[in-house]
This record gives sequence, C-alpha cells and structure tokens, in this order.
Amino acid sequence: MRPLLAYRALSFALICLANRQVAELVTDREQAKEQARALWEEGFTVVPSHPIDKRPVVAWAKYQTAEPPVEEVEYWLSSAKYSGCNWAIITGKQIVVVDADSDAAMAYVESNLTHTPRTVRTSKGKHYYFQADPNFEIRNGVNPDLRIDLRGSGGCVIAPGSVHESGHVYERMDDPGVDVDWRMLPKLSATDLRKIDNFNVPRPQAVSAPDGFGAFSVADAGSQIGSRNNDLASLVGRLAKSGLDRQLIEEKAHLFNSMGADPLPRQEVDQTINSLLDGTIPRNEQRSMGDQPVVGEAIEEEPQKIILSPQAFVLQDPATIPPRQWVYGRHYIRKFLSVTVAPGGTGKTAITLAEAVSMATGRDLMGIPTDKRRVWVWNLEDPIDELQRRIAAICQHFGVSQGELGDRLLVNSGRDEPLIMATNVGGMNVLTPAADALTAHIIDLKIDCLIVDPFVSSHQLSENDNTAIDLVVKRWAQVANDGNCSIELVHHVRKGNAQVEASVSDARGASALVDAARHVRRLQRMTAKEAREADIGEDQFWRYSREGDSKDNLAPPSVDDTWRQMVSVELANGDSVGVSEPWQWPDAFTNLSLKDVERVQRAIFASEWRASAQSSDWVGIAVATALDMDIEEPEVKAKVKVFIKAWIKSGALRELEKTDSARHKRKFVTVGQWITDGLVDE
Repeated sequence: MRPLLAYRALSFALICLANRQVAELVTDREQAKEQARALWEEGFTVVPSHPIDKRPVVAWAKYQTAEPPVEEVEYWLSSAKYSGCNWAIITGKQIVVVDADSDAAMAYVESNLTHTPRTVRTSKGKHYYFQADPNFEIRNGVNPDLRIDLRGSGGCVIAPGSVHESGHVYERMDDPGVDVDWRMLPKLSATDLRKIDNFNVPRPQAVSAPDGFGAFSVADAGSQIGSRNNDLASLVGRLAKSGLDRQLIEEKAHLFNSMGADPLPRQEVDQTINSLLDGTIPRNEQRSMGDQPVVGEAIEEEPQKIILSPQAFVLQDPATIPPRQWVYGRHYIRKFLSVTVAPGGTGKTAITLAEAVSMATGRDLMGIPTDKRRVWVWNLEDPIDELQRRIAAICQHFGVSQGELGDRLLVNSGRDEPLIMATNVGGMNVLTPAADALTAHIIDLKIDCLIVDPFVSSHQLSENDNTAIDLVVKRWAQVANDGNCSIELVHHVRKGNAQVEASVSDARGASALVDAARHVRRLQRMTAKEAREADIGEDQFWRYSREGDSKDNLAPPSVDDTWRQMVSVELANGDSVGVSEPWQWPDAFTNLSLKDVERVQRAIFASEWRASAQSSDWVGIAVATALDMDIEEPEVKAKVKVFIKAWIKSGALRELEKTDSARHKRKFVTVGQWITDGLVDE
C-alpha cells in the first residue's frame, strides 16, 4: 500500500508542476502579446511567429514593403488562433539588427561597433537594434554559421517578450536615461559592416619570414580604390611584426601595391612604409643583405642624444602674449581639438553642419557672429546624397546661395573613402598615413576648421582602451597644430542614468578623448519638466536641445544655456529634412497685460492666500483663476510659480509671515505695490 501511495503522491506532484509550467507559459505568451502590441504602436511591423521555428506563421512577404491593415493586426493580437505564438519584427524597414550569439561576439560588438542603447537579451547572446537607413540597404543574413549575423531587408527578428523553446524570454535591455525610440537609434555604417566581416572571417595571419623573399600569394595582393592605404598599412604592420627585414618589407609592399586595381604612386607607398616603420624597425642602411644578424645578435646603433634641458621662465608683458585664436564662438579654436558630446536625438550632426554653413558664409545663422572661414566636413556615416539633402535644407531655410558659400565649404563622405587614422595590426596599434595626407590638404587649401563626425569611425582601435585612444587623439591634435586649424570631433555618450543628466564625463569609451580636448560641449535634450515650464507639447519637446555643462581648459564656461530647435524643411524633391536653428526660452510674461496683473492683484486682495503650493489656499489658485487657467495642468502650475516668484521680486506681490486660525506661523502672499494708480495697499 505504501508504494502505491508514494506513486500517487509523485504523480500528483508532477501534474501540479506541469500545470504550473503551463500556466507560466500562458502568462509569458500573454505578456509577449502585450509587448508586441506596444511595438506595433511604436511603429514597428509586427507579425505572429512560430513558437519554435522562428518564422512568421502568416504570409508576410508583402509586409516587407507595405504595412498590414490595422484590422489584421488587431485580429492577430486578439484571436485565440495566435495565442500560443511568439512575435517577430520585420527588419530592414524601421530597424536592422545585429545578432551576436556568443559572449565573444557580444564583447566584440560592444567594443568595436557603433553603440546602440536598445538591445534584447536572447537565449545565447544579444540582438542590437539600429535604425534602418533608406539610403544604405542592409540585406538579411543567410549564413547560420556566422558568429555575428545581420537581420535586414528580407528578414525578421524574434521580438522581445517572446519565449524561446528553452523557456528563456527575450528581454529588452535598454540603456537607462536614453530615448530608445527606433527613430532615435543610430545607424550602422559601412565601417561597422567591415568590422563584422573581419570578425566573421579573420584577417590572414602574420606572414612568416623564411629565407629569401618568402611566400607571397597573388590572392593576398591588391586593393580596391578607397581601401588602398588601409590595406597597405595592414600588410606592412603584419610583416613588421613577423620580423622581416625592412628591405624585404619594402619589396613586398611595392609588389602588393602593383597588383591593385589602381596602384598608389610609388612615393605614397614609401611614405606609408616610413610612417609605420620609423621607430619600429631600426634603420641600418650600412648593413647589406648578405650581412644580416643572426638571431639574438645585438644591432649596434649610435647612441641617441637626448636633450631634456630645463627652460628658464621669463615673465612677459601680457599685452605681448598672442591671444587665443577663436575660429567660431568659444568652442572652435585654432591649433586645438574641440569635442561635442551628445546622446542620440539631440541633432548634433544638424548643429555642426549648420555651424559649418555659418562659418563658410560668414553669416550669423546660429546666434554666433563669425567671419568667413574655410570649413572641411568629414561625415563618416552618411552617404554624400544625404549630406547634400541636409546642407540644401540648411541653405533653403536660412536663404543661403552658392555664391555666398563660394569655395569655402568642402564635404567628404566616409562611404566613398574611409578616413582611418589608426588601426590594429597583429595586436599592435599603428597610425596610418591618413594624418599626413589630411595635413597636406589643410595647409594647401588653408582650412580653418575640420569637422569629423563621428570620432569613433575615424579609427579601428578599442574604444575603451585609454592608451589606444590617446594615440589617436594626439595624432588629431598634431594635425590641428601642424595645419593651423580647429578640429571638431563629434562623439556619443555612454549609458546614462535616468535620474541624472549626461555630462561631458559621460562621453562613451576611454576618457583620453575628453581629457585631450581644449573645449568639450555637451548637448542635452529638453526634459519633460523643462517642456512643461516652456509650454511645449509633450509630442514636440524632442525637437529642443541645449548646451549643458562643458569641460573648458581655456575659457570660463558659459553661464547661459544655448537652446536650439529642430525644424522640418520640405525640399523640392519631396524629402523632409531636419534643420537646427537658435531658439530662445519663452518669456512667461509675453502674453500678459497690465489688466491681467491687476486682476490677479484684486483676486489676491479679496482673501488670504498661503505661499505654500501644498496648501489648499495656495496663492497660485487665485492667480490661475484670475487668468482663466487650469491649475491642475502641470505646465500651468509651473508657469504660475514663475509668475508669483517674479511678481514678489518686482514688488507687485509681497510675502509676509503671520499666524493662521490655528495660531501657527505661516507664510502668506498679499498685494505689494498696485500695478495701477489710484489704489494702495492696506
């Protein structure tokens, strides 16, 4: 009897466990449905998906270009037929997704690719969400064996809230304090895609150094236009690390270059070799090929004479010291680096482009007077067509003609030719010849300001490595010094805190960038509280940003915030483009007349009103009633507080302390100096 009872008890326990698991699964599926609805309302194209096979269970090919009817989506979300389904987002329309399926892949993505604040934790790794770029199509990945895959045009991705067959729930992992609406997400660049390819298909290993010339495959040789310098630098670095003699490296480099589609000039190849090897491999021009040292033999070199003698300081007359050479406002300064740090959605690219047009024309477009300057913009993310749209919209909005621009605005896209200042070759961080080429152009064209957007795309080093970033930043600073120009580097902020505004110290990655810059400004989006105080609708305050705290080594930080707003400009081709323009914080008293103030004073004079906003007899109630405003509205309450504070300061109202009916001391507000003649205070 006892074994039978034990068997029944075990069976009952298993049934209860199974029922609980089923209940939990049903609950998870319902939560998945609710998250799917939220994604649909955000603007995603969402379809029901098979709970195991990761494929839509409805005909979805047509929805890769069109949107499903509202009635059909409502049917999917409400019908019992789809109650056991997962949900999928169609990619390539609103978003593209980087799919990393291992710890190593996640570490690589987070260290090397453009940072996105919106991710989803999967059963094995993470999905990284990026905004889809209509001008740069990213196709869906088709190779399941790739360590990092892409979900783009023609594909879909399992939505957060869905349940993996293992029981794991796809969970959103958004950065706190950051707007993660898909319209605000960053876009993947061509550089990002190259980095993904490099991870999936590792570069060739360092070439061995056999006797004689060594093996050299024709398949390894040659480069396409746009990557010639980078590929050549990569080859030279690998050969140097392998221990080859300088002469062999030079011969291999020239052979590699000659096999390209459009070989570089021999002088430029030599410049690349010298830039990488000087100081890395000792020169010994007297040593012949037949007199190579054996392994372990020391190479005799002439001792270097190091001069580090102290310099006596002589106090100069301040009038004779050259003043700082500000190129534009108090941010761009000649011979130094400036940095703009901003989260997504603040319009940092729109602002720097508007500043570039302002400098090129010599017109005060952004509230800053300027002389005519020659400006060179290197945008490393957007194609040249998008830059044409943005600049055309700026010129249309401000009434700028080509005649005003002249030849003072130069624009390059990183989509056409990458701008890589440093790369990692065989574990070594090496500088490329790009800086020398830039410096030559800057000097030749007398460039006053160079804008690089974003900084992270100007190198291929670890973003979190201070030593590596210091190498890149100091090279940029050298270009600014040698070219006698101002260099502006645009950068993103790292993960934020929902309760604390981002500061310049929140710049993403290593601190070497911020530390080396002479002026760093932080752009901050308008908060909901600020929007209420400025009487701006909740659906519009994303358009506004201000210049917050700054790290400024040469000038005292500005006391006043600099507000800007994004306005939509309709181009003749039908595109709507955002343009940044100056914006002034509205004066709370703009629409108030003397009659309005008199009505407020009479309302306050008619009764006793407390100073505390928590009191049921708060003076703000009298103010709002007199002005026919709804004090229950948060923005109205904020504005009324501004009125009261200003009127007390001006003397129209005054604050006094007296006892209330319960004989407690309280602060009250009464009329001060009447706004009109004929009546005086009690």
